Amino acid sequence: MDAFRLDGKVALITGAGGGLGVAQVQALAKAGATIVATDATEAALGAMDLTGLTDIDAVEMDVTDGGSIDRAVDHCTARYGRIDLLVNNAGISLPGSVLDYDMDWFDRTSAINFRGVFAVSRAVANVMVSQSTKGAIVNLASIGGMVVDGPTSAAYDGTKAAVIQITRNFAFELARQGIRVNAVAPGYTRTPMIEKYLNDPDYRSALENRLIPMGRVGRPEEIANAIVFLLSDAASYVTGHTLNVDGGWVIQ
Repeated sequence: MDAFRLDGKVALITGAGGGLGVAQVQALAKAGATIVATDATEAALGAMDLTGLTDIDAVEMDVTDGGSIDRAVDHCTARYGRIDLLVNNAGISLPGSVLDYDMDWFDRTSAINFRGVFAVSRAVANVMVSQSTKGAIVNLASIGGMVVDGPTSAAYDGTKAAVIQITRNFAFELARQGIRVNAVAPGYTRTPMIEKYLNDPDYRSALENRLIPMGRVGRPEEIANAIVFLLSDAASYVTGHTLNVDGGWVIQ
């Protein structure tokens, strides 16, 4: 079981203040990693539940701002000397019909969900290439990058499909540099972002009785556990893969 541990590793997590992000901070820390938890605002970082955890370094970083990315990466290298693991978790969903979608929303969704993943991965990969220990990257995709998951999800789904593809491209380009790049594609997971939908009995019934074969929505820790696996040496021969963690949504 030692292959699943992350002891001695330095992990940078984006969007750490969100529902999925907090679960990732907790899971990676419990697996032994030293965590650099980043989010766009100090308020989001301050709201994280870090009860019982140590070695958590909270750093403000906006994934849409190149200077902010550089400052956070420089902080990691100055304080720890390296970055071993990266989780590109930051993301937003701004639903709307393709017929009247606000293009400012489209630009913001693309900037965070796609360009942000590319920009942070590029910055961190350059650090990893210079290290003797190399590293591993996990990107947060979505089942929406593979299937149409609703009538108002075109912008979100498009960015997540792009994440799946650049995961393959980064994995291919960086494999001989000793860097593995994979993605996790969550299905519906109980986070603040979808809580309002789950509070609708008809919507929840459709999810649990028609769309998800396992009959329930996921828990944030179930996504985080898959990420720990892909970052760990237990997945040392896995790269360029997108792992569905969706209760069976895509297969049906």
